[in-house]
Amino acid sequence: MQILKSGIPFLIAAQFALPVCAQTADSLRAELDLVVTQIEEADATIARFDGGLIRALAEARKEALSLSEAVIRNRILGLEGGNAVEIVIPAVQPDDARATRILGEIAAAQSRIAEAEKEAARAGGLIQAVALSRVETEKLTLAQLQMGYFQAKYGIAFPNSVALAPPPSSGSGSGEPEPLSTAQDTATGEAETLPWADKRFPQIDYSLQPFEQAHKDGDRISGWWSIETERAVVDDSPKVVAINYSNFEPGSYSGFTGLLARCTEGETALVYIQDDYLMTDFRRNSFDITYRIDDAPAQQTRWNSLTNNKGAGLFGREAEQFLRRIYDAKSLFIRLVEKNGQRHDAVFDLSGGQDAVEAVASACGWSTLSLSPEDYKAIQTMLNAGGFEAGTPDGRWGAGSKRALKAFQASVGLPETGAPDRATLTRLGFGE
Repeated sequence: MQILKSGIPFLIAAQFALPVCAQTADSLRAELDLVVTQIEEADATIARFDGGLIRALAEARKEALSLSEAVIRNRILGLEGGNAVEIVIPAVQPDDARATRILGEIAAAQSRIAEAEKEAARAGGLIQAVALSRVETEKLTLAQLQMGYFQAKYGIAFPNSVALAPPPSSGSGSGEPEPLSTAQDTATGEAETLPWADKRFPQIDYSLQPFEQAHKDGDRISGWWSIETERAVVDDSPKVVAINYSNFEPGSYSGFTGLLARCTEGETALVYIQDDYLMTDFRRNSFDITYRIDDAPAQQTRWNSLTNNKGAGLFGREAEQFLRRIYDAKSLFIRLVEKNGQRHDAVFDLSGGQDAVEAVASACGWSTLSLSPEDYKAIQTMLNAGGFEAGTPDGRWGAGSKRALKAFQASVGLPETGAPDRATLTRLGFGE
């Protein structure tokens, strides 16, 4: 994979790609040297950070690279007639056409890494932290692309590919595949025993890596969602990031498709994360979106594109309104259409989503209920009657009303958000 070593343009590098019939231990050693260098670089990044997102990404990158190192060393031993460590994996046929396509994706990832590194070098504070996070995200993508390249170029499969084939039955000894339902029941049973599993949703496979990582980070897990709660760096305001992993694919080399709801520095956002680099309409800086909530008729709208071209989102009041709409929903279908007509579809299982939406709403100070000015006036009247001075009831939810509600929440042991959430309104005596 000379493009990674020399940095020469992809079209030139592709001309020097070795044909499958000329694979040798020497060519694999060159790949191995590169991977070892990348592992050392990942170790250096890990050593620089005590914790947080950047370290977690670097650790995930090292894990992928270490797997590549082990499998390549094993192949070299096999080619040289040495004692290779036995790794039971399915055979994979080399595919030069696919390897060439992946080289192009590798070149694009390298370009994004270089751009993010330049941004990090000239920035400071929070902006630099964001840029460094993007660097590590792209480097993790690069490590995953390399695995795909090794598979396509050299026919090297990886142990995680075993999940694609049903395991043999241990009872009959006949070698027949185990029934799918039994395998699913086993996975569910194992997930239920995990300390981070949400027992309200036993059908979810909580052995998936994102859930384990969320547990290690101290995040809350609700259904298909992980909920991270901390303080914003800029102003110490509540910060909540909730991610839905119902579209997570363990064997994917390209990236992650997910749904993210967050409150950062008082602004609410709902983001559809895509695993591909998307072509946006630069004049409108947005994407055509079709969505369907449960069995309701599909709706068409436009969502703002993300700065990294990896998805689209709603922000501010629009995000709040949409999160209210999906609060009681079970599923959400989203179709994003690129400028060139390429479609990206996803169906998200929203199990556990009420906890996620409530956490975001509380952090940003809004209610998951659709409240009218008359509703707010009634809340203000009730607060005044209870001795919590909210000012003249006028239906406008300002700073005075928030202070009064925070005082009431403190008096009854609820989180002091100043938002008229469902739990607070219940304690005030309102019905939903």
